[in-house]
Amino acid sequence: MKQALRQRPWWRLFGLLRRELTPYVARRLLEVIVLVMVGAAANALAPLILKLIVDRVTGQGGMARSGVILIGIYAFMQWLSRSSTEIRALRYSRAEQRIVRTLSTRLFAHVLCLPLRVHLRRQSGALSQIIDNSLQGVRLILHQVVFVVLPVGAELAVAAWVLLRLGRPLFLGLFCIAAISYVWLFGRSAPRIAGAARAAAAAGVEVNAIITDGLFNYEAVKCFGAERLVAAKAAAAFGRGEQAWLAFYRQYGGNGLAVAVVFALVLGASLLCALHSVRAGQLTVGGLVLVNAYMVQLVRPAEMLGFAVQGFAQGSAMLEGAMELLAEPTEVLAGVPLRAGRAGVLEFERVTFSYEPGHAVLQEMSFSLSPGATVGIVGQSGSGKSSIVRLLLRLVEPDGGVIRLDGVPLQQIASDALRAAIAVVPQDPVLFDDTIAYNILVASPRASREDIARAARLALLEEFICSLPQGYDTVVGERGVRLSGGERQRIAIARAALRLPRIYVFDEATAALDSCTEQMILSNLRTLSATAMTLIIAHRLSSVKQAECILVLHCGRVVESGSHEQLLRAQGHYAALWSAQFAGATAA
Repeated sequence: MKQALRQRPWWRLFGLLRRELTPYVARRLLEVIVLVMVGAAANALAPLILKLIVDRVTGQGGMARSGVILIGIYAFMQWLSRSSTEIRALRYSRAEQRIVRTLSTRLFAHVLCLPLRVHLRRQSGALSQIIDNSLQGVRLILHQVVFVVLPVGAELAVAAWVLLRLGRPLFLGLFCIAAISYVWLFGRSAPRIAGAARAAAAAGVEVNAIITDGLFNYEAVKCFGAERLVAAKAAAAFGRGEQAWLAFYRQYGGNGLAVAVVFALVLGASLLCALHSVRAGQLTVGGLVLVNAYMVQLVRPAEMLGFAVQGFAQGSAMLEGAMELLAEPTEVLAGVPLRAGRAGVLEFERVTFSYEPGHAVLQEMSFSLSPGATVGIVGQSGSGKSSIVRLLLRLVEPDGGVIRLDGVPLQQIASDALRAAIAVVPQDPVLFDDTIAYNILVASPRASREDIARAARLALLEEFICSLPQGYDTVVGERGVRLSGGERQRIAIARAALRLPRIYVFDEATAALDSCTEQMILSNLRTLSATAMTLIIAHRLSSVKQAECILVLHCGRVVESGSHEQLLRAQGHYAALWSAQFAGATAA
């Protein structure tokens, strides 16, 4: 039972909140609890004052002039109850916003630290919606606790005590019947509501994933005139979401109607009993008013507690996705630091890797790279070239073999230190929707403006940047859509130049550049990386022609290696690729 409780998302949320609770939030929540108690006491005692007022007015409680004082007290109780509610909402809002901010930051940071394999199997839009759902779930659960469970619990305690003091066990018996009915109704409906909320949340995740995917690929949608196709796919997802939410509201509404029936029956029975007691002279008119007020105040809060259970079920269902993400282990960043000074040799020794079991991408891959040396890797698409980069960055782990740097296996090196020693220029650079300066600064956040300008000059970007009205402060748009492919690639090259790493990795780094610009940038990069290790992955063989050693991959294996001249003389795979490219260029 205890173990099952700990597995519930809302219980795990409270455990997380307890760990993240700051003095600021703790003070605000303490103020909220005090205000809850004050408001609950005022709200629960107000009907008792009203009873005394009615008895004074009807002449059944003594002198009528004392009723003025009681009316003042009653008005003050009502003011205190409402004022404490408003102040409670204000103080709670500060605590809630800080909690949401803390959890949002933690969840987003956790998602960023998840291994690549987690991101490969989830869509970005789905992850975004899961985070949004979790925040709604947090707000829902906290709201139920602060505005329902705490005040209603306090009011129930005071009202039950007053009814007990009246010496009328019949009314308490009716309340117990109502409470048992509520427990049965809400216990029966909570799992159904949780299931419907879970389905609605999943539908929302699906919708957001489809919308995000369509917006990210809007250029392809425009090029192929696929607006109707993509819109139809989104419309179908919206339809499934509509049905899921309708099912949720049907469950919620059906339970609400059943609760209303129980409430009306219990209240009617209580008033009939109270009226009979008044006619028998066992209860005053004020007592009748008190019984009515307290039965409403007992039955309605019990009903609210039931709805709070439903809210917990809904919030818990919305939290499940986030808790699954938090349960995913993040990358192991700890390890030994890289030794200072000149880098040692990078070695791949019999490395085997696969994304899916039984489908090896790399098989028995072995090569070494010394400081100052350049190694080129070529091969047909799907031969495993880009997987080497992911293995080097420890975005994925090898199935077999070992990769060493400075004689130390990469698994033993701190991931942040390892990645700080590597600069990658990818084939398809992705830029942030920010300024050019920020996009270059990503590689080295502590760099100065002069360092950024130097890196831009090496990437032949300075003339282009100076021609822009806002210069380095020009916003590039989402994923750099306001720039050409060549301009985006040169920003990626400037990032690498700014980092000054031990290892440069150029993954089709000049594919979007013309031949003249390519040769000028390659010349700059050779000067920049003279003492570093350089790994060039290319389809265009002119990019690797100057490499000391070229590895030719085929089906995940190294089938040839040597210099450009040696490989041409061997008349193997490399010579065939060279001839094909040369023939294509001649034909063009």
